[in-house]
Amino acid sequence: MKTWHACLLGLSLLSPLPALAASDIQQKTVVFDKGATSTSIKDQLKGDQTIDYQLRAHAGQQVRVDFAPSNSSAYFNLLPPGTEEALFVGSTLGNHYSGVLPTDGVYTIRVYLMRNAARRNETTRYTIKVGIAPGTHTPASAQHSTPATFDKTLSLQGVNFHVMATKEGSLNQLTITPSGLSGSNAPIKREIDGSVSGAEVADLNADGSPEVYVYVNSAGSGSYGSLVGYAANRKKSLSEIHLPDLSADKKLSQGYQGHDAFAVGEGRLLRRFPVYRDGDINAKPTGGMRQIQYRLVPGEAGWQLKMDKVVTY
Repeated sequence: MKTWHACLLGLSLLSPLPALAASDIQQKTVVFDKGATSTSIKDQLKGDQTIDYQLRAHAGQQVRVDFAPSNSSAYFNLLPPGTEEALFVGSTLGNHYSGVLPTDGVYTIRVYLMRNAARRNETTRYTIKVGIAPGTHTPASAQHSTPATFDKTLSLQGVNFHVMATKEGSLNQLTITPSGLSGSNAPIKREIDGSVSGAEVADLNADGSPEVYVYVNSAGSGSYGSLVGYAANRKKSLSEIHLPDLSADKKLSQGYQGHDAFAVGEGRLLRRFPVYRDGDINAKPTGGMRQIQYRLVPGEAGWQLKMDKVVTY
């Protein structure tokens, strides 16, 4: 179980709403000592202050940001050069980012307090550790010569799922290869719109046969989430798992603009995303968070994830 899963399950229903409309944005430069590939920054902010740490980097470099605040209502976003549309939204995805940067330029690590904490004029002290892996800068002419891949093998109850996906452009190829089934173990190949952000194995319906859940986020600033899932029927063959279309429910989809995060926990599939109000920009949702909890039930064709509980906080 990934670290953020535990954080997701332990969130209070009274968590404060975001307060990202900062009136005072300070700008500071991230500086590395000569020969160093990482640095640690200690700082603090109060109320509706926002601090932007500017980091110059190159396309293809692997960057890691670790954020440790004293106030649990403090987060950071990562903004690419020349836009307010975030690559990473901390209030959705947590306090750790690691990824390959898409372009040359100055990236912004934006630190802020959520709205309720800012209104109470709370203070946070924090440490930001920023690292750039040495030797990861890829010349522009070679950046697309070899596509990045997601490659993970998951195992449960004697059944294995080898999940592989390309990552080149907006459309990619997903392959799920099972093993350990008494029937067909033929690979399943799907074209996906976006890239795989994670995969998990579970037995949500507690029938003694596992399921595989593959989480996909679309390309672009919205990073809209979708799911590819399959359940092992008595460990013999696989049937598809269907996730209801969020847009079909006006109440659930109100204020939805992507940035989904999925996780398995306590016998349920959890989907969490920020809620946007009219006028909010991509990097500054101000409507809180919504978490949808699904349980796995038999469907007309395969299996269905049925909404079980909704929390907005």
